[in-house]
Amino acid sequence: MSDLTDTSERIARLRRRYLKEVAVVSIQRAKYYTESWIKTGESGLSAAERVALAMKNVYENIEFSVDPDDRIAGTWTENFLGVPIDIERGLFNEVLRIELKKRTMFLHILKDNLRFVSYMIRRYGPASLVKSLMETSAVGAAMPSIGTTTMDKREINPCTVKREDKKILLKKLLPYWRGKSIADKLKERLIEGGIFKGDMESFYASLPSTTSRKDIVISLGAAMGVWQGHLILDHETPLKKGLYAMQQEIKKVIEDGSHADEELQFLRSQEIAVEGVITFAKRFNEYLKKAYEGEENPERKKILAIMVKNTASAPLFPAGGFREAVQSYWTIKTAVELAIPFNVHAPGRLDQYFYPYYEKDIREGKITREEARELIEELLLKIMTHNMRPDSNYQGIFGQRYEGSEPVTLGGLTPKGIDATNDLTYLILEAAHRSKSALNIVVRIHRNSPKELILKVADLHYNGTSSVSLMNDEVSVAAMKKRGFSDPDSNDYAITGCVDMCAPGKTGGIGFSALLMARTLDMTLRNGDGKTLVGTVRGVGPRTGDPDAFSSFTEFYAAYLHQAKKMIELIVEATHIRDKLYAEELPAPYISLFMRGCLEKKRDVTHGGATYDLEGILFMNSIANVVDSLYVIKKLIFEKKALDFTTLINAVDHNFMRYEDIHQKIKALDGKWGNANPESDAIAHDLTKELFEETYKYKTLKGGPYAPFINSMTSHTFDGRVSLATPDGRKAATPYAASCNPYNVDSKGLTGVLRSVAALDFTDVLGCAVNVRLHPSAIGESEEARRKYSSLIQTYFKLGGEQLQPTVASTEVLRLAQKEPENYGDLIVKVGGYSAYFVDLGREIQDEIISRSEHTKNA
Repeated sequence: MSDLTDTSERIARLRRRYLKEVAVVSIQRAKYYTESWIKTGESGLSAAERVALAMKNVYENIEFSVDPDDRIAGTWTENFLGVPIDIERGLFNEVLRIELKKRTMFLHILKDNLRFVSYMIRRYGPASLVKSLMETSAVGAAMPSIGTTTMDKREINPCTVKREDKKILLKKLLPYWRGKSIADKLKERLIEGGIFKGDMESFYASLPSTTSRKDIVISLGAAMGVWQGHLILDHETPLKKGLYAMQQEIKKVIEDGSHADEELQFLRSQEIAVEGVITFAKRFNEYLKKAYEGEENPERKKILAIMVKNTASAPLFPAGGFREAVQSYWTIKTAVELAIPFNVHAPGRLDQYFYPYYEKDIREGKITREEARELIEELLLKIMTHNMRPDSNYQGIFGQRYEGSEPVTLGGLTPKGIDATNDLTYLILEAAHRSKSALNIVVRIHRNSPKELILKVADLHYNGTSSVSLMNDEVSVAAMKKRGFSDPDSNDYAITGCVDMCAPGKTGGIGFSALLMARTLDMTLRNGDGKTLVGTVRGVGPRTGDPDAFSSFTEFYAAYLHQAKKMIELIVEATHIRDKLYAEELPAPYISLFMRGCLEKKRDVTHGGATYDLEGILFMNSIANVVDSLYVIKKLIFEKKALDFTTLINAVDHNFMRYEDIHQKIKALDGKWGNANPESDAIAHDLTKELFEETYKYKTLKGGPYAPFINSMTSHTFDGRVSLATPDGRKAATPYAASCNPYNVDSKGLTGVLRSVAALDFTDVLGCAVNVRLHPSAIGESEEARRKYSSLIQTYFKLGGEQLQPTVASTEVLRLAQKEPENYGDLIVKVGGYSAYFVDLGREIQDEIISRSEHTKNA
């Protein structure tokens, strides 16, 4: 049954084009959305109704595209490879306003630098500015900048805009939304809410910065995501019922009851939304009919006839077979992602959604296994293309073209707790290998999973399919239950974002903020002040005391916990402000339409309509660096009396230059986290346990729990780039440890790493990323070697590990890929919590991945 051979020429052509062609930024969504928004400005309609009407106008007017190699129909722009603009949210409005022209980029950099110099002189004096610049220069790393390479010319994630569209965008659309977008309003509300403490507001405003507005740094120890949240839509309802039936259900609810004003406004938004998606589906069917009628090639005409048939039925009616199910799924996903792009709408449990249709068609001889697999290969590539953003060149230094953070979840348990593995599980794994899509593929493993499944994963890993990661069901299901999910919904969990667990189709968008752990430690060392490569910021944290006054490690440790808990409290305050703004001004009727609970409660997802609500706090940058720093402080300051805090802080401030003896002592200290040392493992366990539990004290604005996640995405590189050295010996301007990884100090091999990671209590966490880099020899070519590798993973899971995501590539291969990128275009690696094409990554992330410990057969 297994087939890891090369894919078909059709899929190979699609992949080559997705990898090589420059994406076109489409203004159509922005244009038609804005057109409706202006029209309804004085209508008296609710925000939800206005949003629904604006997107309905988009669906009624946008142009479509179909490619000769398409078998699944539907695009979110008029281009083969396109990117829409959610101009009302405004995450990338400044990117587009500034980075389309060299002149505006140059003026932006000049203005940024003048503002920073002015702030530093005004606040700290000329001497402090000179000192800061000299310290930065001594590190030898230039500060990140957007540069002057326009969006269409840059090496990483280039995007272009058609000339006429650029005029409309720059002269009409962006000026209209300036000051009106959510990103613009949110910053003002955070200032009004007193979120920025001490010097933070003026310091942050003065920094030379990225033009992207995806995140806001609210303190040196905390950041907040601006997007509405990661989620998985309810795909099963439209597959089983179809949109027309869903439309009738909404009408019935409206007709059958009395409703409060807000409830009726929501129901009307749902009525508009379902009509909008139906319009989108029907228009594309009409577009395909015209293509069919004008096609002269008999083979192509035959293919178009099948696509016309599928789109005439799906998703308007229940899916009748596998092809219709895939088409229905894609149409819904495309329509909703067009309404709210860049939000991460993960695919969910595809082997569960599609299996009834697949099994029926296989049994009735309507499709072969090979035909079904090729369709899935195309689907995986298409989903990948929706995870591309028109982001800043600043982000490109540390970023990539396609983020693989829309994971497909496979295997695991049914809601009743029975093994859910089926033939489609294996088929999708084969499709992932053959298509070489950069999507995350998450395989859920439990004690009753078929042995063949984990051996299949071992086979894929050995063959370089690093997009595949593993989740431990015993731990993950327990974690879901702990956060209030029912037993069936816990069993049915799926992954969204990079590693985030949720109940698919029932969990409202998971917003994310971040506790920046090493920066919080720096604030503890400086009694509530903080220092970066570009200067000191006073009063960003509570005054926890002069470190030299602490008489014991316990006192210092308590001070760090106090700083971290204050950062968590600040995150909660900020996310309440963000969520209130979204609820008031940008509800999500098109997500609510495909989210269980919303219709029953007659409430938008931004108002808590989903069955579950959840807010994530990422623990990043990084557990390893902080645990190792605490271990160094405990051993060298309090136990061995080998140095004091003043000396350590001076060494850190000078990047260990002229303090090489201190650096050597730190580097030589044995037993750091990642070596199965009970002492450092205990610090890791106790620290995270207390901070994880701190998140449980808070409720979201919508009444759901906060939950911790461990994932750095790419922030460990760009945050590290502007950070000082740390007490664990990490040098300034270098990456922190990624996600839940030890910091390349492991000397006990892969077993030691996994034992240390498993010391954390992952039943307190709703997702973590554990990256390991393996030489293929660590897995082995023989079946016996694969069984040993499988046994190692199962032992790690029995110890309590939650997740594992290997990058299987030798240092030699990665170095070759840097030198000869044209020969390694489909080499996939794991970054923070997601997959990416290695050659599409910024150089600094490439180097960070290469720097990770390589585990071989003998490691």
